[in-house]
Amino acid sequence: MNTEILTDGVPLNEAKKALVMIHGRGAGAHDILSIAKHLKVDDFALVAPQAENRTWYPYSFLAPLDQNEPSFSKSLEAIHQVVVAIQQNGIEKENIYFLGFSQGACLALEFTTRNACKIWRHRSIYWRTDWRPSL
Repeated sequence: MNTEILTDGVPLNEAKKALVMIHGRGAGAHDILSIAKHLKVDDFALVAPQAENRTWYPYSFLAPLDQNEPSFSKSLEAIHQVVVAIQQNGIEKENIYFLGFSQGACLALEFTTRNACKIWRHRSIYWRTDWRPSL
């Protein structure tokens, strides 16, 4: 998968830490990068892959896995390639963090679960528009 990758923050070849920022369905890499100004990530390389057609996979994460294939596996591979590129710039796995929003959060959690290592750090934001707090 040939994934466009946007970067911001500290240049990868100078950074000690990287934050992989994975956007949600219908959004893009620019969108997820825009929230960095609200985070304490001044010393991070920010890396945001762009999903093809603004979606990582076609159906809900609740759908049977085979319904989201081959897009789901291609998206996991794209995230893997981002991690490889970060490591090639000298950043160790324990200094790679993940942040995902909505569909990107699901992908980040799936990737870190399938590729468990000493330390994967992630923050996930999942928002359901049909959820309402009970008051």
